[in-house]
Amino acid sequence: MDLEPMKKDISSMKKRITAVDKCLDELWSGFHSAERTNTLLDVVMQQVELCCIEMRKTCEKLRPPISIVKSLSGCTHYEEIYGEVFMSYENRIQIRLNALLPHCKFVGGTQYVSDTISRLLIGFEKEGGKLPCYDRAFVAIIEHCNFSTASTFDNDNKGFKGVINALKGRLFKDDNQFELSLGLFNVIDEETYCDIYAMPFDFASSFLYEMEVLAQKN
Repeated sequence: MDLEPMKKDISSMKKRITAVDKCLDELWSGFHSAERTNTLLDVVMQQVELCCIEMRKTCEKLRPPISIVKSLSGCTHYEEIYGEVFMSYENRIQIRLNALLPHCKFVGGTQYVSDTISRLLIGFEKEGGKLPCYDRAFVAIIEHCNFSTASTFDNDNKGFKGVINALKGRLFKDDNQFELSLGLFNVIDEETYCDIYAMPFDFASSFLYEMEVLAQKN
């Protein structure tokens, strides 16, 4: 296999890994100010996420094609190491990400979220799942975490736009205020993950009631 066209991509990934290695060495070397520690951690996260995206694209280019037999009965659950997609009986899609939303000031973070959700939905369809397209949608983003694991507290700093960009054109045509309503929520939990629900707008009230009932039980 000719790897020449891939050398530029591979070189880019090696540079990112080198940058990550240097930052980790500096973190390992001793104590730093809170500002310096946060900067080093953010650089590591950004470079790793961008490297992951580049590696996904490289894998797609290099992998030999194989035939995939689609499920005739239709798929209602699809899972990868980075998340899952569920389709409920009431035409509601649930996407679970095995991480919280990143801080929106880093482009790499939102790109990673968008790419991850897109791949989960594409994989769901390849397995025979049917994605609905709502005329008017309600999207609820629920982060499960506690105060020690939360990395971004203010809603306006969360990278939720990366979620919407990945869903737009798939589950609803546009993200304007007439076609999409959005809710950002948090559940105090010892586990750390992010659930994204998309449904027809008419189901929003019953969904919020379900959340209230669960909150009262906990």
